[in-house]
Amino acid sequence: MKRRHDAIAYAVSGIAILAFAVVLVFALWRLLETESEMRRNEGDNMLWAISQAQTATLLLDASLARRASGLEENTEVERRYNVLLSRLNLLSQGPQARYMADLGFAEPLAEDARAVRNLEDVILGKGSGAEEPPTEVHSVLGELERDLGRAANESMVAHWDRTGARLDRQREAILQVIVSILAILALGVFLSVTMLRALAQKERMRRTLAREQEVAEIYRSFVALVSHQFRTPLAVIDSSMQRLQRQGDSLSREDIQERARRARTEAQGLARLVDTTLDAIRLEGGGIAVEAQDCDIAQLLERVRERQLGVTPERSITLSIADEVPPYIRTDPLLVEQVLGNLLSNAVKYSPDSETVGLSVRAEDHRILFSVTDRGIGIPQDEQDRLFSRFFRATTAAGTRGAGIGLSISHQLAGELGGDLRFESRSGLGSTFTLALPNL
Repeated sequence: MKRRHDAIAYAVSGIAILAFAVVLVFALWRLLETESEMRRNEGDNMLWAISQAQTATLLLDASLARRASGLEENTEVERRYNVLLSRLNLLSQGPQARYMADLGFAEPLAEDARAVRNLEDVILGKGSGAEEPPTEVHSVLGELERDLGRAANESMVAHWDRTGARLDRQREAILQVIVSILAILALGVFLSVTMLRALAQKERMRRTLAREQEVAEIYRSFVALVSHQFRTPLAVIDSSMQRLQRQGDSLSREDIQERARRARTEAQGLARLVDTTLDAIRLEGGGIAVEAQDCDIAQLLERVRERQLGVTPERSITLSIADEVPPYIRTDPLLVEQVLGNLLSNAVKYSPDSETVGLSVRAEDHRILFSVTDRGIGIPQDEQDRLFSRFFRATTAAGTRGAGIGLSISHQLAGELGGDLRFESRSGLGSTFTLALPNL
Protein backbone atom coordinates (compact mmCIF):
# COMPACT_ATOMS: atom_id res chain seq x y z
CA MET A 1 0.00 0.00 0.00
CA LYS A 2 2.83 2.41 0.88
CA ARG A 3 4.58 1.72 -2.45
CA ARG A 4 1.34 2.41 -4.29
CA HIS A 5 0.88 5.65 -2.38
CA ASP A 6 4.46 6.70 -3.17
CA ALA A 7 3.99 5.85 -6.85
CA ILE A 8 0.81 7.97 -6.99
CA ALA A 9 2.57 10.84 -5.23
CA TYR A 10 5.50 10.71 -7.68
CA ALA A 11 3.11 10.54 -10.66
CA VAL A 12 1.07 13.52 -9.47
CA SER A 13 4.23 15.53 -8.80
CA GLY A 14 5.61 14.65 -12.24
CA ILE A 15 2.38 15.68 -13.97
CA ALA A 16 2.34 18.94 -11.99
CA ILE A 17 5.94 19.71 -12.97
CA LEU A 18 5.19 18.93 -16.64
CA ALA A 19 2.07 21.12 -16.56
CA PHE A 20 4.11 23.87 -14.88
CA ALA A 21 6.66 23.76 -17.73
CA VAL A 22 3.98 23.65 -20.48
CA VAL A 23 2.05 26.60 -19.05
CA LEU A 24 5.24 28.59 -18.60
CA VAL A 25 6.34 27.96 -22.21
CA PHE A 26 2.86 28.84 -23.47
CA ALA A 27 2.86 32.12 -21.52
CA LEU A 28 6.30 33.06 -22.88
CA TRP A 29 5.23 32.21 -26.44
CA ARG A 30 2.11 34.37 -26.18
CA LEU A 31 4.11 37.25 -24.74
CA LEU A 32 6.64 37.07 -27.59
CA GLU A 33 3.86 36.86 -30.16
CA THR A 34 2.10 39.87 -28.66
CA GLU A 35 5.30 41.88 -28.57
CA SER A 36 5.98 41.05 -32.22
CA GLU A 37 2.47 42.01 -33.26
CA MET A 38 2.71 45.34 -31.46
CA ARG A 39 5.63 46.25 -33.70
CA ARG A 40 3.60 45.83 -36.91
CA ASN A 41 2.70 49.33 -38.14
CA GLU A 42 2.60 48.97 -41.94
CA GLY A 43 -0.90 50.47 -41.96
CA ASP A 44 0.41 53.70 -40.45
CA ASN A 45 3.27 53.81 -43.03
CA MET A 46 0.93 53.26 -45.99
CA LEU A 47 -1.46 55.94 -44.78
CA TRP A 48 1.50 58.32 -44.60
CA ALA A 49 2.66 57.37 -48.14
CA ILE A 50 -0.83 57.87 -49.63
CA SER A 51 -1.22 61.20 -47.83
CA GLN A 52 2.14 62.37 -49.12
CA ALA A 53 1.15 61.46 -52.69
CA GLN A 54 -2.15 63.29 -52.28
CA THR A 55 -0.34 66.34 -50.92
CA ALA A 56 2.15 66.26 -53.83
CA THR A 57 -0.77 66.21 -56.28
CA LEU A 58 -2.38 69.25 -54.69
CA LEU A 59 0.92 71.15 -54.59
CA LEU A 60 1.61 70.39 -58.26
CA ASP A 61 -1.86 71.59 -59.23
CA ALA A 62 -1.34 74.79 -57.22
CA SER A 63 2.11 75.37 -58.80
CA LEU A 64 0.65 75.04 -62.29
CA ALA A 65 -1.98 77.67 -61.42
CA ARG A 66 0.64 80.05 -60.03
CA ARG A 67 2.87 79.50 -63.07
CA ALA A 68 -0.05 80.44 -65.33
CA SER A 69 -0.40 83.66 -63.31
CA GLY A 70 3.30 84.34 -63.58
CA LEU A 71 3.86 83.80 -59.90
CA GLU A 72 5.80 80.55 -60.14
CA GLU A 73 8.94 79.55 -62.02
CA ASN A 74 8.89 76.51 -64.26
CA THR A 75 11.66 74.89 -62.21
CA GLU A 76 9.39 74.79 -59.16
CA VAL A 77 6.67 73.11 -61.24
CA GLU A 78 9.21 70.56 -62.45
CA ARG A 79 10.30 69.87 -58.88
CA ARG A 80 6.71 69.38 -57.77
CA TYR A 81 6.11 67.05 -60.70
CA ASN A 82 9.15 64.91 -59.85
CA VAL A 83 8.04 64.66 -56.19
CA LEU A 84 4.61 63.46 -57.35
CA LEU A 85 6.17 60.82 -59.62
CA SER A 86 8.36 59.55 -56.77
CA ARG A 87 5.32 59.22 -54.50
CA LEU A 88 3.36 57.37 -57.22
CA ASN A 89 6.34 55.07 -57.89
CA LEU A 90 6.51 54.28 -54.17
CA LEU A 91 2.86 53.23 -54.17
CA SER A 92 3.27 51.04 -57.26
CA GLN A 93 6.18 48.89 -56.06
CA GLY A 94 6.76 46.01 -53.63
CA PRO A 95 4.59 45.70 -50.51
CA GLN A 96 2.95 49.05 -51.25
CA ALA A 97 1.59 47.73 -54.55
CA ARG A 98 0.17 44.65 -52.81
CA TYR A 99 -1.38 46.86 -50.13
CA MET A 100 -3.02 49.12 -52.75
CA ALA A 101 -4.27 46.04 -54.60
CA ASP A 102 -5.84 44.77 -51.37
CA LEU A 103 -7.61 48.12 -51.04
CA GLY A 104 -8.80 47.89 -54.67
CA PHE A 105 -7.01 51.09 -55.85
CA ALA A 106 -4.03 49.62 -57.69
CA GLU A 107 -5.62 49.87 -61.15
CA PRO A 108 -7.26 53.31 -60.73
CA LEU A 109 -3.99 54.82 -59.44
CA ALA A 110 -2.03 53.14 -62.25
CA GLU A 111 -4.39 54.69 -64.81
CA ASP A 112 -4.13 58.08 -63.11
CA ALA A 113 -0.33 57.83 -63.13
CA ARG A 114 -0.32 57.00 -66.86
CA ALA A 115 -2.62 59.94 -67.56
CA VAL A 116 -0.28 62.28 -65.66
CA ARG A 117 2.79 61.00 -67.51
CA ASN A 118 0.97 61.42 -70.84
CA LEU A 119 0.62 65.14 -70.00
CA GLU A 120 4.25 65.49 -68.92
CA ASP A 121 5.17 67.95 -71.70
CA VAL A 122 2.23 70.18 -70.89
CA ILE A 123 3.00 70.04 -67.17
CA LEU A 124 6.67 70.87 -67.71
CA GLY A 125 5.77 73.70 -70.15
CA LYS A 126 7.26 72.09 -73.22
CA GLY A 127 4.04 71.93 -75.26
CA SER A 128 1.53 74.51 -76.50
CA GLY A 129 -0.54 76.43 -74.01
CA ALA A 130 2.07 76.20 -71.28
CA GLU A 131 1.26 79.72 -70.07
CA GLU A 132 -2.15 78.69 -68.76
CA PRO A 133 -2.92 75.46 -66.88
CA PRO A 134 -4.81 73.30 -69.37
CA THR A 135 -8.18 72.10 -68.20
CA GLU A 136 -7.21 68.51 -69.04
CA VAL A 137 -4.18 68.62 -66.64
CA HIS A 138 -6.32 70.06 -63.86
CA SER A 139 -8.94 67.35 -64.46
CA VAL A 140 -6.36 64.53 -64.43
CA LEU A 141 -4.73 65.84 -61.25
CA GLY A 142 -8.14 66.29 -59.66
CA GLU A 143 -9.08 62.70 -60.47
CA LEU A 144 -5.71 61.50 -59.05
CA GLU A 145 -6.26 63.55 -55.90
CA ARG A 146 -9.76 62.10 -55.43
CA ASP A 147 -8.55 58.53 -55.95
CA LEU A 148 -5.72 59.10 -53.47
CA GLY A 149 -8.20 60.56 -50.95
CA ARG A 150 -10.49 57.55 -51.26
CA ALA A 151 -7.48 55.26 -50.94
CA ALA A 152 -6.40 57.14 -47.80
CA ASN A 153 -9.90 56.76 -46.34
CA GLU A 154 -9.97 53.04 -47.15
CA SER A 155 -6.48 52.66 -45.71
CA MET A 156 -7.56 54.41 -42.51
CA VAL A 157 -10.64 52.20 -42.20
CA ALA A 158 -8.60 49.07 -42.89
CA HIS A 159 -5.97 50.26 -40.44
CA TRP A 160 -8.53 50.77 -37.70
CA ASP A 161 -10.09 47.39 -38.46
CA ARG A 162 -6.68 45.74 -38.20
CA THR A 163 -5.86 47.76 -35.11
CA GLY A 164 -9.12 46.70 -33.47
CA ALA A 165 -8.51 43.06 -34.39
CA ARG A 166 -4.94 43.33 -33.17
CA LEU A 167 -6.08 44.87 -29.88
CA ASP A 168 -8.60 42.07 -29.51
CA ARG A 169 -5.85 39.51 -30.10
CA GLN A 170 -3.57 41.31 -27.68
CA ARG A 171 -6.29 41.42 -25.02
CA GLU A 172 -6.94 37.74 -25.60
CA ALA A 173 -3.21 37.02 -25.37
CA ILE A 174 -2.89 39.09 -22.18
CA LEU A 175 -5.87 37.26 -20.68
CA GLN A 176 -4.28 33.94 -21.63
CA VAL A 177 -0.99 35.05 -20.09
CA ILE A 178 -2.79 36.13 -16.89
CA VAL A 179 -4.57 32.78 -16.71
CA SER A 180 -1.25 31.03 -17.38
CA ILE A 181 0.45 33.01 -14.62
CA LEU A 182 -2.37 32.13 -12.22
CA ALA A 183 -2.01 28.49 -13.26
CA ILE A 184 1.76 28.74 -12.73
CA LEU A 185 1.17 30.21 -9.27
CA ALA A 186 -1.34 27.48 -8.46
CA LEU A 187 1.03 24.78 -9.67
CA GLY A 188 3.86 26.45 -7.77
CA VAL A 189 1.78 26.46 -4.59
CA PHE A 190 0.82 22.84 -5.20
CA LEU A 191 4.44 21.81 -5.77
CA SER A 192 5.56 23.83 -2.74
CA VAL A 193 2.91 22.24 -0.53
CA THR A 194 3.80 18.81 -1.91
CA MET A 195 7.48 19.39 -1.21
CA LEU A 196 6.76 20.75 2.27
CA ARG A 197 4.54 17.79 3.03
CA ALA A 198 7.22 15.44 1.76
CA LEU A 199 9.82 17.18 3.91
CA ALA A 200 7.48 17.12 6.91
CA GLN A 201 6.78 13.43 6.35
CA LYS A 202 10.49 12.78 6.03
CA GLU A 203 11.10 14.69 9.27
CA ARG A 204 8.34 12.72 11.01
CA MET A 205 9.82 9.49 9.76
CA ARG A 206 13.25 10.61 10.95
CA ARG A 207 11.86 11.47 14.38
CA THR A 208 9.93 8.22 14.51
CA LEU A 209 13.06 6.28 13.59
CA ALA A 210 15.08 8.19 16.18
CA ARG A 211 12.37 7.55 18.76
CA GLU A 212 12.31 3.86 17.89
CA GLN A 213 16.09 3.71 18.17
CA GLU A 214 15.90 5.51 21.51
CA VAL A 215 13.21 3.14 22.75
CA ALA A 216 15.27 0.18 21.57
CA GLU A 217 18.31 1.55 23.38
CA ILE A 218 16.24 2.14 26.53
CA TYR A 219 14.86 -1.38 26.28
CA ARG A 220 18.35 -2.88 25.95
CA SER A 221 19.57 -0.76 28.85
CA PHE A 222 16.58 -1.74 30.98
CA VAL A 223 17.13 -5.41 30.19
CA ALA A 224 20.77 -5.02 31.20
CA LEU A 225 19.66 -3.22 34.36
CA VAL A 226 17.21 -5.96 35.28
CA SER A 227 19.65 -8.73 34.45
CA HIS A 228 22.42 -7.24 36.56
CA GLN A 229 21.29 -4.60 39.04
CA PHE A 230 18.08 -6.38 40.04
CA ARG A 231 19.36 -9.94 39.91
CA THR A 232 22.52 -9.27 41.92
CA PRO A 233 20.79 -8.23 45.19
CA LEU A 234 18.21 -10.97 44.71
CA ALA A 235 21.03 -13.49 44.36
CA VAL A 236 22.69 -12.21 47.53
CA ILE A 237 19.39 -12.34 49.44
CA ASP A 238 18.65 -15.84 48.14
CA SER A 239 22.16 -17.06 49.04
CA SER A 240 21.91 -15.69 52.57
CA MET A 241 18.47 -17.22 53.11
CA GLN A 242 19.63 -20.62 51.78
CA ARG A 243 22.61 -20.55 54.13
CA LEU A 244 20.36 -19.72 57.08
CA GLN A 245 17.95 -22.42 56.02
CA ARG A 246 20.63 -25.08 55.76
CA GLN A 247 22.89 -24.10 58.66
CA GLY A 248 20.65 -21.99 60.88
CA ASP A 249 21.11 -24.20 63.92
CA SER A 250 24.90 -24.25 63.65
CA LEU A 251 25.43 -20.54 62.97
CA SER A 252 26.27 -18.10 65.74
CA ARG A 253 24.05 -15.16 66.61
CA GLU A 254 26.64 -12.74 65.16
CA ASP A 255 26.78 -14.73 61.90
CA ILE A 256 23.01 -14.75 61.61
CA GLN A 257 22.84 -11.01 62.25
CA GLU A 258 25.56 -10.36 59.63
CA ARG A 259 23.70 -12.35 57.00
CA ALA A 260 20.44 -10.66 57.93
CA ARG A 261 22.12 -7.27 57.66
CA ARG A 262 23.48 -8.13 54.21
CA ALA A 263 20.07 -9.34 53.07
CA ARG A 264 18.41 -6.20 54.45
CA THR A 265 21.00 -3.96 52.75
CA GLU A 266 20.44 -5.69 49.40
CA ALA A 267 16.67 -5.45 49.85
CA GLN A 268 16.95 -1.72 50.60
CA GLY A 269 19.11 -1.23 47.49
CA LEU A 270 16.61 -3.14 45.41
CA ALA A 271 13.79 -1.00 46.81
CA ARG A 272 15.72 2.15 45.88
CA LEU A 273 16.16 0.85 42.33
CA VAL A 274 12.42 0.19 42.09
CA ASP A 275 11.59 3.62 43.52
CA THR A 276 13.97 5.32 41.09
CA THR A 277 12.46 3.47 38.15
CA LEU A 278 8.95 4.43 39.30
CA ASP A 279 10.03 8.06 39.67
CA ALA A 280 11.24 8.04 36.08
CA ILE A 281 7.94 6.61 34.90
CA ARG A 282 5.89 9.17 36.89
CA LEU A 283 8.05 12.02 35.63
CA GLU A 284 7.67 10.86 32.03
CA GLY A 285 3.89 10.72 32.44
CA GLY A 286 3.66 14.15 34.09
CA GLY A 287 2.74 12.68 37.44
CA ILE A 288 4.99 15.03 39.45
CA ALA A 289 3.64 18.48 40.36
CA VAL A 290 5.79 21.40 41.53
CA GLU A 291 4.58 23.01 44.77
CA ALA A 292 6.62 26.16 45.35
CA GLN A 293 7.10 27.70 48.78
CA ASP A 294 9.66 29.78 50.65
CA CYS A 295 12.52 27.47 51.65
CA ASP A 296 15.34 28.09 54.10
CA ILE A 297 18.45 27.38 52.01
CA ALA A 298 20.71 26.53 54.97
CA GLN A 299 18.20 24.10 56.46
CA LEU A 300 17.56 22.51 53.06
CA LEU A 301 21.27 21.81 52.51
CA GLU A 302 21.71 20.55 56.06
CA ARG A 303 18.86 18.06 55.59
CA VAL A 304 20.44 16.76 52.39
CA ARG A 305 23.84 16.43 54.11
CA GLU A 306 22.45 14.70 57.22
CA ARG A 307 20.42 12.26 55.16
CA GLN A 308 23.51 11.18 53.21
CA LEU A 309 25.61 10.92 56.40
CA GLY A 310 22.93 8.67 57.81
CA VAL A 311 23.64 6.24 54.96
CA THR A 312 27.43 6.74 54.84
CA PRO A 313 28.46 8.04 58.28
CA GLU A 314 32.11 7.36 57.59
CA ARG A 315 32.28 9.89 54.73
CA SER A 316 33.31 13.54 55.03
CA ILE A 317 30.84 16.04 53.50
CA THR A 318 31.55 19.77 53.75
CA LEU A 319 28.90 22.46 53.50
CA SER A 320 29.59 25.98 52.17
CA ILE A 321 27.18 28.92 51.75
CA ALA A 322 28.46 32.11 50.06
CA ASP A 323 27.82 35.48 51.67
CA GLU A 324 25.69 36.80 48.80
CA VAL A 325 23.20 33.92 49.02
CA PRO A 326 19.80 35.06 50.36
CA PRO A 327 18.35 33.15 53.32
CA TYR A 328 15.30 31.94 51.39
CA ILE A 329 14.43 30.72 47.89
CA ARG A 330 10.95 30.08 46.53
CA THR A 331 10.88 26.58 45.07
CA ASP A 332 9.69 23.02 45.78
CA PRO A 333 11.92 21.81 48.65
CA LEU A 334 11.11 18.12 48.19
CA LEU A 335 12.14 18.10 44.54
CA VAL A 336 15.28 20.16 45.25
CA GLU A 337 16.25 17.75 48.04
CA GLN A 338 15.68 14.82 45.69
CA VAL A 339 17.99 16.32 43.05
CA LEU A 340 20.71 17.34 45.51
CA GLY A 341 20.40 14.05 47.41
CA ASN A 342 20.91 12.12 44.18
CA LEU A 343 23.91 14.25 43.19
CA LEU A 344 25.43 13.87 46.66
CA SER A 345 24.81 10.11 46.69
CA ASN A 346 26.57 9.78 43.31
CA ALA A 347 29.50 11.89 44.50
CA VAL A 348 29.97 9.65 47.52
CA LYS A 349 29.46 6.48 45.50
CA TYR A 350 31.94 7.32 42.73
CA SER A 351 34.76 8.83 44.81
CA PRO A 352 37.27 7.16 47.15
CA ASP A 353 36.36 6.85 50.83
CA SER A 354 39.30 9.05 51.76
CA GLU A 355 38.14 11.98 49.64
CA THR A 356 35.89 14.76 50.92
CA VAL A 357 32.72 15.63 49.02
CA GLY A 358 31.68 19.29 48.88
CA LEU A 359 28.14 20.71 48.95
CA SER A 360 28.04 24.47 48.28
CA VAL A 361 25.71 27.26 47.17
CA ARG A 362 26.27 30.71 45.67
CA ALA A 363 24.18 33.45 43.99
CA GLU A 364 24.80 34.68 40.46
CA ASP A 365 22.71 36.65 37.91
CA HIS A 366 19.38 36.29 39.78
CA ARG A 367 19.96 32.58 40.21
CA ILE A 368 20.91 30.31 43.10
CA LEU A 369 23.58 27.77 42.16
CA PHE A 370 23.78 24.55 44.22
CA SER A 371 26.99 22.59 43.50
CA VAL A 372 28.17 19.11 44.46
CA THR A 373 31.91 18.48 43.97
CA ASP A 374 33.89 15.25 44.24
CA ARG A 375 37.35 13.96 43.36
CA GLY A 376 36.21 10.66 42.02
CA ILE A 377 36.39 8.63 38.84
CA GLY A 378 35.00 11.39 36.60
CA ILE A 379 33.28 10.98 33.21
CA PRO A 380 35.12 10.40 29.91
CA GLN A 381 34.89 13.34 27.49
CA ASP A 382 33.39 11.28 24.64
CA GLU A 383 30.54 10.05 26.90
CA GLN A 384 29.50 13.32 28.52
CA ASP A 385 26.85 14.24 25.94
CA ARG A 386 24.91 11.08 26.87
CA LEU A 387 25.17 11.46 30.63
CA PHE A 388 21.54 12.55 31.17
CA SER A 389 20.14 9.78 28.96
CA ARG A 390 18.01 7.25 30.77
CA PHE A 391 19.79 4.02 31.80
CA PHE A 392 23.14 5.36 30.57
CA ARG A 393 26.19 4.60 32.70
CA ALA A 394 29.71 5.76 31.94
CA THR A 395 32.38 3.15 31.33
CA THR A 396 34.23 4.43 34.40
CA ALA A 397 31.21 3.37 36.53
CA ALA A 398 31.65 -0.32 35.71
CA GLY A 399 31.69 -2.40 38.88
CA THR A 400 29.72 0.18 40.90
CA ARG A 401 26.06 -0.54 41.52
CA GLY A 402 23.62 1.87 39.86
CA ALA A 403 20.60 2.02 37.59
CA GLY A 404 21.62 4.87 35.27
CA ILE A 405 18.33 6.66 35.99
CA GLY A 406 19.16 9.11 38.78
CA LEU A 407 20.90 11.75 36.68
CA SER A 408 18.19 11.56 34.01
CA ILE A 409 15.52 12.15 36.68
CA SER A 410 17.55 14.97 38.25
CA HIS A 411 17.95 16.67 34.87
CA GLN A 412 14.20 16.48 34.21
CA LEU A 413 13.34 17.70 37.71
CA ALA A 414 15.66 20.68 37.25
CA GLY A 415 13.65 21.63 34.18
CA GLU A 416 10.37 21.19 36.08
CA LEU A 417 11.70 23.58 38.73
CA GLY A 418 12.42 26.22 36.06
CA GLY A 419 16.19 25.74 36.19
CA ASP A 420 18.81 23.52 34.66
CA LEU A 421 21.44 20.97 35.66
CA ARG A 422 24.98 21.27 34.32
CA PHE A 423 28.29 19.61 35.07
CA GLU A 424 32.04 19.74 34.56
CA SER A 425 34.04 16.55 34.70
CA ARG A 426 37.40 15.04 33.80
CA SER A 427 38.05 11.34 33.80
CA GLY A 428 40.04 10.35 36.90
CA LEU A 429 39.95 13.85 38.42
CA GLY A 430 36.37 14.22 39.59
CA SER A 431 33.16 16.08 38.74
CA THR A 432 31.12 19.12 39.74
CA PHE A 433 27.37 19.08 39.23
CA THR A 434 25.49 22.40 39.54
CA LEU A 435 21.74 22.86 39.94
CA ALA A 436 20.81 26.42 38.83
CA LEU A 437 17.42 27.69 40.06
CA PRO A 438 15.81 31.09 39.43
CA ASN A 439 15.85 33.46 42.41
CA LEU A 440 12.35 34.93 42.11
